[in-house]
Amino acid sequence: MRKTLKVLVLPLVVLAFASAAFADSISLNSSACTGATSSCTGGALAYLGYRTMPANEQGPNPTAPLSASATAPGTTNLKSYVVSADGVWTAAIAGSNWVSNSPNAGPNGSVVDADGFYYYETTFSAIGGTTAYDGSISVMADDTAEVLLNGTVIVPFGAIGADSHCSIGQPSCTIVDTISLNGILLNAGTNTLEIIDAQTDLSAAGVDFSVNLARTPEPSSLLLLGTGLLGLAFGLFRKNKTSGPVLNL
Repeated sequence: MRKTLKVLVLPLVVLAFASAAFADSISLNSSACTGATSSCTGGALAYLGYRTMPANEQGPNPTAPLSASATAPGTTNLKSYVVSADGVWTAAIAGSNWVSNSPNAGPNGSVVDADGFYYYETTFSAIGGTTAYDGSISVMADDTAEVLLNGTVIVPFGAIGADSHCSIGQPSCTIVDTISLNGILLNAGTNTLEIIDAQTDLSAAGVDFSVNLARTPEPSSLLLLGTGLLGLAFGLFRKNKTSGPVLNL
């Protein structure tokens, strides 16, 4: 009886461990990264630097769409700052912080940032591979932001008039913009999330974000694995059942 139970329980245990091995959950929340040389991880944003903006992309009513390069400025890992929500922007997304290149940023702050692109970056680890991740990213930005994952744009700059949450002409972003992320593939190991904040109306620049992603095994893969394990268990069960003790007469 004990042997039978062991044979039946073993596949279930293996299947549970296989499911856990396939699964992966990632949560990132913005905060300031102050390290001068070390990489910033888990949502802690390093301020990478600044690029100027063409004249036709500046101001509250630009005549051309934003066109920031995905390549960050040469100077990296500059100090970034957490900016208090008191008297500045609206409250940060739960678990995160507003981050800027200046501690005195915000509509009521003493800093006026030049129109241009402000680059921030963080890294995180993942199981990655060919199994996709699903989830969402929530963003607030002044004035608008583009988000890149491993160099690929996953959230474009807010189109003029089309995104009232964080578009050009919205100098005080007060509404969380949540975008669904489906079928996202990640590197096995280190991944890079980059945020390019576009300042277009001569005020203080800043960003705030939160990311949640989950990787789960495909049902068909688990079904195939479970069927194989159950078949193996059944074979062992029959072998144990038909193999009785040998009597010496």
